[in-house]
Amino acid sequence: MATATEPTLRQRLGAAPASEVITSFSFMVYGEFGAGKTRLLGTAQDHPLTAPVLVLDIEAGSATLRDRPDVDVVRVTSVKKLMELYGELEQDALSAKPHYKTVGVDSITELQKLDMNDIMIQVVKRDPDRDPDVPSMREWGKSNNHMRQIVRKFRDLPYNVVFTALLAREQDDQSGAVKYGPDLPGKLKGQVPGFLDVVGYLHTVQEKDEIRRRLLTQPTTKYSAKDRLGVGGPIIDDPTIPKLFDALLSSNGKPSKTKG
Repeated sequence: MATATEPTLRQRLGAAPASEVITSFSFMVYGEFGAGKTRLLGTAQDHPLTAPVLVLDIEAGSATLRDRPDVDVVRVTSVKKLMELYGELEQDALSAKPHYKTVGVDSITELQKLDMNDIMIQVVKRDPDRDPDVPSMREWGKSNNHMRQIVRKFRDLPYNVVFTALLAREQDDQSGAVKYGPDLPGKLKGQVPGFLDVVGYLHTVQEKDEIRRRLLTQPTTKYSAKDRLGVGGPIIDDPTIPKLFDALLSSNGKPSKTKG
C-alpha cells in the first residue's frame, strides 16, 4: 500500500478519467462533391477552442474558402510534402505555445490516390514492363499500410484533427442492398473510421426553396457513421465545427480523444 508520501498506482500509471486525458477530438466527414466538407472544416476558425485552423489541401478544393482569409491553407501535392508538414506540426504541438488548434486533411480519398501513384512510379522504375495503372495486391497492401500509419500519426497530434473523404456507394452482390461510406479502397473503408472519434455523412436537403446541409452522426442500414463523444445528433442541421464542439463540451464537460 502506498504511503502518504508515495504515489499511488493510479498516479504512477498516469490514469485519469477519459474526459481529462486529451482535450481534442478526431473527426471524419464524408460526402459527395459540393456537399460542403471543406467549408465545414473552415468553420473551426469560428470557435476560440478550435482556432486557428490549418487546412492541408490535397483535393485542390480550397477555392471554397476564398472568402475566409482568416483560414490558413497549404496546398499538398505529394505524400512526401504531407509528411514534411506533419513533422513541422509535431514540433509546433510540442512547443510551449502551439500555434494551431485544429488541422484538417482534405481529403483522405485523394491522399490515397497520391500514395498509390507514388508507389507505382517506383514499381515502374524497377520494372518498366509493369502497367502503372494496374497495381497488384502487393501495392494495394503497401498503400493501405501507409494510409493507416498516416491517419494514426495525424490523429495522435494534440490538435483537433478533421479528415474529409468523398462518398462511396457499395452494393451487395447477393442481396442488392446499397451501403454508403467514405471513399477508401478495400478494408480501409472500415479500418480508418475505426481510428477516429466521430464519423459523419454530410449531405444537402431541399426544404421548399432552401438548400440546407445536414450531418448524420449515427449509423443506419444505408450510411456509415458513429459518434463516440456525443457531438449531437443523430442528425445535425447546418453543422459547423463550433456547433459540434459546443455539444461535446456540454455533454462531457470537456472533449476527450479516444485512441483506437
